[in-house]
Amino acid sequence: MDILRQARPQYKVIIYPESGHFLPVQEKTELEIGFGNGEFTVQYAGKNPDVLLYGVEISQACVLRCARRAYGLSNLRLINTDARFMLRELFPDESLRKIIMQFPCPWSKNADAHKRVTAKDFSDGLAAVLKVNGIFEMVSDDEPYANEVWKVLGGHEALRAEDFEVNPKREITTKYERKWLEEGRNIYRVTFRKTKAFTVSRRTSEEMHIKINRAVTAEDIEALRNVEGKKDNGKSFWKFGRSFTDGDRNIFLLETLTSDEEFEQKFYIHAAPKEEGFLLRLDKTADAFLTPAVRAALSDAAERLS
Repeated sequence: MDILRQARPQYKVIIYPESGHFLPVQEKTELEIGFGNGEFTVQYAGKNPDVLLYGVEISQACVLRCARRAYGLSNLRLINTDARFMLRELFPDESLRKIIMQFPCPWSKNADAHKRVTAKDFSDGLAAVLKVNGIFEMVSDDEPYANEVWKVLGGHEALRAEDFEVNPKREITTKYERKWLEEGRNIYRVTFRKTKAFTVSRRTSEEMHIKINRAVTAEDIEALRNVEGKKDNGKSFWKFGRSFTDGDRNIFLLETLTSDEEFEQKFYIHAAPKEEGFLLRLDKTADAFLTPAVRAALSDAAERLS
């Protein structure tokens, strides 16, 4: 789907970029991850009109609240997705001069370790999309978490720990930050600089088709309703739902839900006749990214239909 057709022009909101394509960037492009209600985001964009600022937030309600605040700003784009998983899919290598995170949740080191800033997939994504000499800045009120990020990211092969500040003077603050400071709580800012080129593989750039060597019927497709699957100890999960058919051309759509470490997508698997068999692929109307769970769901459907 064309990026422009997914935008909400009055708020400059982008729900998803086209799968397999990066978002447009310019010389001064920056990103804020997890912007909440957008108080800082809107002020920052307003004070830096020469910067193209992207904001990524997993909560759709927060995206819309921030969008209302941002009405009239031409240099701000808001994206409703999970940056932890999608950062490397949204931007090309060495495209951002700065990435900001404000008060991220210090997830548990056990069950939720993959959600922390220190998770390797996340830090590798940061290192890939930052320009050489680009900056990653995290602000937190949790001293142990700030110390952990300082130590782990400072040890990344492409990042150098630059500064660890306590109660730094900041031009723009949020009401929660001001409240915490008034209560005597410390605020910690850790800053890192990218020192050399670094890249990671993108997981959603190519298409996927599977050919099966038999005809498929409506009964075959319907038999998949409510079938579930998982792999990688449950990190990838999928479930099939309702099916629809174009009886005249023997084409089927199978509703599918996938989850990659809680990153959820809904789309249709398209099944159509092809050279004495059937071809399965993601339907062209889908906004889905070709993540591990999406790949697994398509493979599972093909295996069951075979």
